[in-house]
Formats: sequence, structure tokens, C-alpha cells
Amino acid sequence: MPKNSKINTASAVNWQVGEAVLTTLSDGYVQLELGTFLKNLPLEDGVAIQRKALRSADFLLEINTYLVRSDKHGPILIDCGLGSGVMPTAGQVARALSLVGLEPKDIEIVLLTHLHGDHVGGLVDIDGNAVFENAKVVFHRDEARYWLEQDIDLVADRQGAEGARRALLHYGDRMTLLEGGEVAPDIEMIPLPGHTPGHVGYRVGSGTEAILIWGDVVGLPHIQAQRPEAGFLTDYDSAMAVETRKAILGRAADEGLTVAGMHIEYPGVANVIRDGNGFRLVPAQWIAHQ
Repeated sequence: MPKNSKINTASAVNWQVGEAVLTTLSDGYVQLELGTFLKNLPLEDGVAIQRKALRSADFLLEINTYLVRSDKHGPILIDCGLGSGVMPTAGQVARALSLVGLEPKDIEIVLLTHLHGDHVGGLVDIDGNAVFENAKVVFHRDEARYWLEQDIDLVADRQGAEGARRALLHYGDRMTLLEGGEVAPDIEMIPLPGHTPGHVGYRVGSGTEAILIWGDVVGLPHIQAQRPEAGFLTDYDSAMAVETRKAILGRAADEGLTVAGMHIEYPGVANVIRDGNGFRLVPAQWIAHQ
């Protein structure tokens, strides 16, 4: 295969969540150096955890997005991946949507967990044109304040801010900024700050059948579940991210809450159990959610 050719990593898996169908869509993956992205934990500890989990030290960051379909609303997409033309192993959301008979124009709402490039890049095509021509875009107000509204020279991650502004350029009149609460029938925005100022998750469904899509509560799933104090290079507030991670991992373990995440290994739905002083992500049994 030619070095720069597109690698087809698109895939889709359906989960029944109450009256809705939640579909994990693979946008693909990127390979990253663990030593660059792992923070607040000795590299040798991270490598040991990776190897114990039968994973390479230079990890593969999987990128998931989630589609919600229900009779109560039109198709809703939660995050939209890295976008086309960035990496040959990613940017597969449109192709993944086609596997369930949808096109980007069919999406009614795009819910964003935060404005990092691997979550918003898919809003535009390689020429900078809006991909989701009929969708409104929803995210937390604090994300807009940090990435979009302040002087770009004041943003620590200037490249990230430039990417977010490019991704949202053509959605200005279709953006809705919230601080939590119901965003659609049976979908609730839940603030989970730290990774970014306005990082959020979305609870889909209700009661014991609900699934919490937690965005980037973990970026290194094996390491940060076992050692929640471990940070990630792109954390805005490392201490707050750790506090949020410990709280939500504990809640998920104690309440039996099923979780999903943009960097949980595909198909991206798991249960959380306590394991010594940390936690472990156990892949959810697909057939039990049909």
C-alpha cells in the first residue's frame, strides 16, 4: 500500500440503550510516543502497565465517535473525529456513517465533548467546508470562552485554538452553548472539567440502562484506569483532570454505570471495576446490550 494512501479503519457497532440505539463509529487511530504524552507518572511504570495489558509502549490512540438514533429525535453525533487529510489512519467518520445507511447531511445535532482537534476536526473537509450541512453544534460555554473568544495569543495551545476556530468557522449561527442539562430527549450534558475548561460527557438513556459517554476522562485507558493520577500531555488543568477522573471512575465502579469514551479501545463501551488502589476497564459484553 502506498505510504500516503488512506487506510480503511471505519467500523460501526450498535448498542441498545433504552429506547435508543447507540452506535460506536471508529474514526481510526493515531500512533503516539508514550514518553511524550504520559505525565505525572514514571515512564517505566506506564510501559510496564502497557506490557502487562499486552499493548505496545508506543501506544495506538483509538478515536471513537458515537451516533444516537431514537424515535424521539433525528440522528445525533457525539464528536466527529480528527477529520480528513490529517492522518492516513484516521478521518473515517463519514465512511463509518455510511455503514449504517447515513450521510453527514442526515445528522441533526453534533454534540461535542470538547474542542481538541481529534474531536472537532471532522466538522470540516480538507478544504475547510462544513461537513454537517444541516446540523447544529452543541458544546459547553467554557470551551467557547477559552478556545474561541479570547485573544488567541493568550491560549496556551495556540495550534489547538487555531484548529478549533477553523473547524467551527462555518457553524457560527448554528452553535448552541450550554453549561449542562438536557440537550435532547434522554441525553444529558454532564460537566467533567480538567482535560479542557469545558470538557463534558453525555449521559444517554436513563436509569440502569444509561451509558455515560465521558469524552477524554481517559486518553491512556489501561494506564489511567490503574493509575488515575497519570496525566496526559494535552490536559488543560492536570490536577482538576485527575480529580474528575478519580471521581467518575469511582462512581462508575460503585454504581455499575456503563461508560463509553473516545479513546477506550474499540468498540468503546466498558464497565469499571475497582482493582487494588485503582480501577480496571472491562469491555462491555456486546450481546448483553442488544
